[in-house]
Amino acid sequence: MSAELTRTAALFRALSHPARLSLLRLVWTQEASGEGLARLMNLAPATVSHHLAQLTEAGLLTTRQDGHHRLHRAATATLDLPLGDLVRGAATPPSSSDPYEGRVLRAFFKEGRLTVLPAQHKKRDVVLRELASLFDPGRRYPEREVNAVLGEVYSDVMTLRRELVGLGVLAREAGVYWRPEATPLA
Repeated sequence: MSAELTRTAALFRALSHPARLSLLRLVWTQEASGEGLARLMNLAPATVSHHLAQLTEAGLLTTRQDGHHRLHRAATATLDLPLGDLVRGAATPPSSSDPYEGRVLRAFFKEGRLTVLPAQHKKRDVVLRELASLFDPGRRYPEREVNAVLGEVYSDVMTLRRELVGLGVLAREAGVYWRPEATPLA
């Protein structure tokens, strides 16, 4: 089975549980902490944490650290992919359930922040593709907004911008950045 089919199947598996669908609905337009979601859904925090981990692994949630809380939000770039395109293979989910990529992301991200940019190109590309998923395809971002998004994850935003453009997962012209719509992230 191809990596593309594995990623797509993981996305559908993550969507197959009613509690996970409810969680996505709750974080569609605003961020929420796991504890807050557990209260809203009247579920044990451990149960909600399990579901959030599956949604995150499938690329359906983004997470950021805010003080002592991890805030979750629906990854609209992934969720806006047309269903028919996913089934036909014309589009692939931005995040991967590939075991290697999962290990790389777990090694370099702690509590929603990038600890260090990997020196090895293969690992760096995995991290950069993950960071590119923070941007909606085709949407134009002024440099200050790109800096704000990347600054939530890593302090050296200039290096991240340069590397994202160099890899081709972000494009830049006259201080405006965008994620090309035809750029696969996997």
